[in-house]
Amino acid sequence: MGETRVRPVEELIEITTALVTERDLTRLLARIVESACRLVNADAGIVSLLDVAKRNLVAEVFRCTSMDVRRSDYPVIPLMVDNKRNSSNVCVHSAFTGELVSIPDIYQYTGFEFASVYKFDRTTGYRTQSLLAIPLVDHKNITVGVLQLINGLDEKGRVGPFDDAQKRMAKAFASQAAVAIENVQLIRENSHLISVLNANNAALADENKSLRKAIEGGGDFSQIIGSSEAIRKVFDLIRRVSASDATVLVRGETGTGKELVAHALHVNSPRRAAPFVAQNCAALPENLLESELFGYKKGAFSGAVSDKKGLIEEADGGTLFLDEIGDMPLALQAKILRVLQEKEVRPLGATSSRKVNVRVVAATHRDLADHAAKGNFREDLYYRLSVFPIQLAALRERKDDIPALIKHFLSGFEEKYDKRLAGISPPALDMIMRYEFPGNIRELRNMLERAVLLCDEGQHIAPEHLPEELRDRRGRDETRLARDESAAAGGLKEMVEQYEAKLLRDRLAASGWNQSRVAEELKMGRRTLIEKMGRYGIERG
Repeated sequence: MGETRVRPVEELIEITTALVTERDLTRLLARIVESACRLVNADAGIVSLLDVAKRNLVAEVFRCTSMDVRRSDYPVIPLMVDNKRNSSNVCVHSAFTGELVSIPDIYQYTGFEFASVYKFDRTTGYRTQSLLAIPLVDHKNITVGVLQLINGLDEKGRVGPFDDAQKRMAKAFASQAAVAIENVQLIRENSHLISVLNANNAALADENKSLRKAIEGGGDFSQIIGSSEAIRKVFDLIRRVSASDATVLVRGETGTGKELVAHALHVNSPRRAAPFVAQNCAALPENLLESELFGYKKGAFSGAVSDKKGLIEEADGGTLFLDEIGDMPLALQAKILRVLQEKEVRPLGATSSRKVNVRVVAATHRDLADHAAKGNFREDLYYRLSVFPIQLAALRERKDDIPALIKHFLSGFEEKYDKRLAGISPPALDMIMRYEFPGNIRELRNMLERAVLLCDEGQHIAPEHLPEELRDRRGRDETRLARDESAAAGGLKEMVEQYEAKLLRDRLAASGWNQSRVAEELKMGRRTLIEKMGRYGIERG
């Protein structure tokens, strides 16, 4: 008799010891149900866990000695119904109260609702009789799920309710099972977090590797938008010179992006970790520009109450960008030449010079050779600056880049003004593509910022959102086109159009209607080709 009482305790110790070594949740839950049934001599068992949102109890494992049952045969049990606790369900009651519930005969018990059990019995032919619902409460007194143990009627219709000893055994076992479940869930969650962290670290390493490769090899040109032949030539020149300390002269019209090129030279050079310092030489009077570039000593002039380091020294180890150097006064040009030749700088009021290690990149919209020939720019400085010239094309010479620039600027302004637009309408894009842009990229940027402010949320940028000069130009172009067509009316015009239509139709048919290839062969823009196809009614047969 005494041996019989000891054995279940010994078995409990043996089973719970085995549980703590299991690391797979599915296998652990199966072992919990199997062990619990064995400990209390139950016919069937179900273990249900709270879902991630802690809103439902989900049956994870079902074991029955007399039949095979799928997990899907048991419904998900909501903890709340109509914003109220689902108190009619025995498992929910056990989960909320933390109490063991024992029901000797569910068909005679009216305290809980067992419709799903009755339906299961009718479908399978099983006859559920007594039931234990034991909360799975971890060491923090938090419920992680519910264990149900079930007995059904035998073939003679005889079964007894779970006795007190079985209830105590089930409750003790459930406490150990809950801790084992929590440990496995924590291990799984930690493993997931570690895998996510490793994946993020790997992605970061790949990104750093790509960035290093871009900087050291292909180049980092992320701030310069465009893929036209003209801009690709600029990228190639930057790659070739960036690793050296050669002085670079960036030439181009106002608004073509000379400072962006200077910055690209810096970030693709070995000096990338040091400062990039920029100064517009046309923005300040001569005296202020000199003190800004060279710095000064205390007392050098009225108002110099302390020493000030100049921009040339601030750029020590890095890159100094002198924009619009063609507008620098002649007297100051001589001092800049000394910086380039001697690699030293003397602040205003100082009696000695300081060595500096700085790379100079200069930029101008002027023709410095002509400027020097007229005596407005030092010839020796011109030759010293133009060791490696980079010429930037005007926007009207690289119109293929305009759609990409529009997309880039619109994205930035949408974020800046917290406004989402539908893009740019074809008529507005056509007007922009026809415009010559004397102010280049800067003019395009300002034009699009104004358009974004004028355009309503969710709408396309339309011609009325663009500046007056673009709309006036479109009207002038249409008037000129009508005048030209009227002047060319007659037999010759018709013959030329017939020949052009036949040529386009033949070329398109021969290329399999590849519009891009035909446009390239005929040296015309694809948009022009499409317009001509519409005018002549050319369609694929």
